[in-house]
Amino acid sequence: MRFLPVSALLLAAIVVLAGCPKGGDTATTSAEQEPVEEAPKSRFSGQTKAFVDGLTGQPIIGWMVADDGAPIVYDELSMAEDGTFSAKTTVRIGDEPFECTERGTWTLDDDKADSKTVGNLNFELAETDCAGRTAPKSWRAQATVSGDDVNFELR
Repeated sequence: MRFLPVSALLLAAIVVLAGCPKGGDTATTSAEQEPVEEAPKSRFSGQTKAFVDGLTGQPIIGWMVADDGAPIVYDELSMAEDGTFSAKTTVRIGDEPFECTERGTWTLDDDKADSKTVGNLNFELAETDCAGRTAPKSWRAQATVSGDDVNFELR
């Protein structure tokens, strides 16, 4: 009868007790994988989607908003594809600037843009904590998207 050397037995015991991962054992099955969250589908398509993507892609800085009273500047306007907006705002009363916030909704005329870079928007102010401003308030503007820049012309 032949005996294995002690070192070979010890090595075999370590491998059996510790186990060796097999190539297929480390992968998870499709049922075990975490679900991948899909991006919400856009309600826009074609040139209108391109326009809205440019409009909502980054905050819009320094837009002077229509008002009958003190000058209102949207220091940072964020627009979402779902038709909402929020703005960090400054109101100038005399020479004094006052920071405040505004929120509301926006829509495109006929739910479509004029081109990939131009669209007419309707804004509805729903909430404001700006001195001298009241909600609801509405205004129109034509937006032109040029790269990372968005310009508004009040209508």
